[in-house]
Amino acid sequence: MASRSIKKTVSWLLLILLAPLHANAGIAECQALIQTLIRSEIRPTSRNSTLQKIEDETATGSLIDFQEEMKTTAIRAHNRRIESALREPIKKSEPDTVSEIGHSEANTLVRVITKHPTNGARHEKKFDPDECYGFCFGRAVLVHSEALRRGLDPEAMKKIWAVGPLERGKWHFHVATLLKARSPGTWWAADPIYKNAINVQTWMARMRNGADDDRLMFFVTDPRRFSVYDPRFYSALDLWAMENLITTEAILGPTWNTPLSNRSQRFFARKTFLYERLQSRYHFP
Repeated sequence: MASRSIKKTVSWLLLILLAPLHANAGIAECQALIQTLIRSEIRPTSRNSTLQKIEDETATGSLIDFQEEMKTTAIRAHNRRIESALREPIKKSEPDTVSEIGHSEANTLVRVITKHPTNGARHEKKFDPDECYGFCFGRAVLVHSEALRRGLDPEAMKKIWAVGPLERGKWHFHVATLLKARSPGTWWAADPIYKNAINVQTWMARMRNGADDDRLMFFVTDPRRFSVYDPRFYSALDLWAMENLITTEAILGPTWNTPLSNRSQRFFARKTFLYERLQSRYHFP
């Protein structure tokens, strides 16, 4: 989950984690990187599904701003529409990919990511003691990237955002990556704050249970969206200094029980570095 106290500029600062920087990168390099990412263009998608239509109508700017401007009755109607659209089948976009996965594969991916010593809820007290950042957005990036690497079709992945005050104002949004489930009409929410993947209906119910009021609003977006504030996509160049998210590191076939890729390991190293720099700069305990 993530706190609203993170301003948009800090959100871009956290993109340092996703960039090919060395641990001794200077401030000028970081600023140049941020500007490059801000200028990146939105790439069109080929989908014409109900979920895509809803995204085009509601998720073209800040999700927080959109939620705040909506009436409660409209939010409820929107959420029902999202739940209905999530039951629709998908169409594969790439040959030689998997269009759906079982619970065991989804669980395996969550556990592989959670097991890493700088990730998972059990490690956050060390790197984010005041829970200022949450880093749900970073974990969602990793799930997306690692699922692509394991051969899941790009159309079989989404991001789901729960927007509104959560846990007595502690957080103002949460995000997870969705993976198309083999069970008809549902998706797995591969959210490393939980021990296992859960179906999207259960994930939404848990978010509602933690909401401070009845205005929690759900958005389902392209999995490449990084920020709750901005609709622009990240690319393989942004993340790993590579041309494609699917690379020669990709695994042939749906082999899910495999270690994290080298690029994900570097991602975690940057996360650790940034947390340490922020704690030093802002004197976090």
